Amino acid sequence: MSEEKASKKWLVPAIAGVVLLTLTLIALFREPVELDPNTPEGTVQTFLQAIADEDYELAHDQLAAEQQEDCEVADIARAGPYESFSATLGDVEQFGDETIVHVTMRMGTDGGLGSGYSFDPGPYRLEAEGTDWKITEVGWPYFLFECSL
Repeated sequence: MSEEKASKKWLVPAIAGVVLLTLTLIALFREPVELDPNTPEGTVQTFLQAIADEDYELAHDQLAAEQQEDCEVADIARAGPYESFSATLGDVEQFGDETIVHVTMRMGTDGGLGSGYSFDPGPYRLEAEGTDWKITEVGWPYFLFECSL
């Protein structure tokens, strides 16, 4: 086989490798999409980001009035995750004034590629309160024992 044919044989895998590496780096270092906080999915994003930032007052503000009475800021702090996490918002189902936002959680995400585990914590239910959307039910792990949401 001539040198020209041998070098062409490696050209396609080399280009594919560079493209794969580039896409991986983009995925790892991109910023999350900022959703409109006046939407149900934006409210869930604000809630989860507040939990990640340990801003439990902001997380508490995303709850509906009845849930705020039943669950204090300190309850959210005690029940929050004890390891890093990321969340991916999934399907959104709207039923009049109620909306369900599905979320996939990935816990233990600070250990590098392939670390952690993913799970479905259950739906986040929201209802319209005036012009805002407020969370009426939160999936695991946040209020499993501390609050009854």
